[in-house]
Amino acid sequence: MSETGYFPYRAHKNRPYIAEFLSLPDKDRNWNSLVQMTLARTRQSFGDRETIKADPKLDQLVHSCCMHESWFSTALADFFSGGQVVFHIAPALKDAFRYSDLGDATARDLKFPFPDSYIHIGTDMGLVFNGGRTRLEGVFLSEKSHKDGKSVSMTLVGSLLKAPAHWGERGMETFTFHFGSDEMDMPLLDGAKKHLEIQGRDPSKDGKFSDLSEFDEDGKARILESWATQAEDRRLNLENTPVVLECVRMVANALLYVSQYPDDIEDDFQDGFPPGFREKIERSQGKTLARNLSKARNSGFTLIKRVGGVFERALQVEASLEGIGYSPSPHMRRAHWRRQAFGAGLSQRKLIWIRAARVLGGAVRERPYLIADGAVSGNTEEAGHPVRAVQETQAVPIAHVHN
Repeated sequence: MSETGYFPYRAHKNRPYIAEFLSLPDKDRNWNSLVQMTLARTRQSFGDRETIKADPKLDQLVHSCCMHESWFSTALADFFSGGQVVFHIAPALKDAFRYSDLGDATARDLKFPFPDSYIHIGTDMGLVFNGGRTRLEGVFLSEKSHKDGKSVSMTLVGSLLKAPAHWGERGMETFTFHFGSDEMDMPLLDGAKKHLEIQGRDPSKDGKFSDLSEFDEDGKARILESWATQAEDRRLNLENTPVVLECVRMVANALLYVSQYPDDIEDDFQDGFPPGFREKIERSQGKTLARNLSKARNSGFTLIKRVGGVFERALQVEASLEGIGYSPSPHMRRAHWRRQAFGAGLSQRKLIWIRAARVLGGAVRERPYLIADGAVSGNTEEAGHPVRAVQETQAVPIAHVHN
């Protein structure tokens, strides 16, 4: 993570509208007012409307920034209203997720421990999006229920490679996509790809929309102008597809993992948390605790949920056993999720994560990753050596902190 802190807290500081919105009375704090504030402030930062309309490329950029920022503003407001949950994935587990197949897991299979949260991925993955403007840092997650069922949205965020001329250009720090009702039951990568393909279609070349014969000339002109303005947005939906699919793989694996292995989540202070703030938070309660935590967050430091500590310690144990009779591995089978039968008559199915398996002499040794009573275990008979239990360290005593 960069020295400037997790993305949500930097974004809160450089978005002049978000603090204003969060300070509104509950009765006035709704989605419509937030989007109106976002669109107005973003557009104003680019200059007057006549200047924008006179430059087609600028007009397209302004439209994209406005759209991206409006979706992002919702994710950011929900994050700060929903407990400010930050997941930080251990490097070894993150690397495993990058090479873990999702199989036929769907968006409906995902279990959200919190309706709104942020998963820090880190810039070390080397992913850029929005036309090469932005280096990926993390993803905001949101699960919403509505009359048509459940929907899932993911908002990619990161730092601009080139400093923005004004804060309105920060709309390019974000990109949001959704699993709508039509994609909820599709394999995750297929559903994400379908959504982006639909969003990237040129309506002027789509038979469903291209027939404008029912409109008069003025109406046709307005529609064509609107489509032209949206050209940059359509292009980014298509260009961002590879990065979005990589994020879906990472985030979906993380959600599936934490729902299956909740014992591998640990409340903790983020790296670099100032000792003075930490001591005050550990010793305080109630309103004093909330006040001290607020001060820490205003300085760019927060509490996090670390995921994968037990997994990393398991790898360390395995590494220590490598010299005790293990022969070199010809190759590895990719980690993957499998639907395993369970229940009466084995009639039900649940997702089980199968770690990368050694393939030795044609024999595949699949090794589910299990956590029980604070210990990690695997196949206890592999190579004739028991896998030693690795006890979890005690979590930092801050579980009573929720704000």
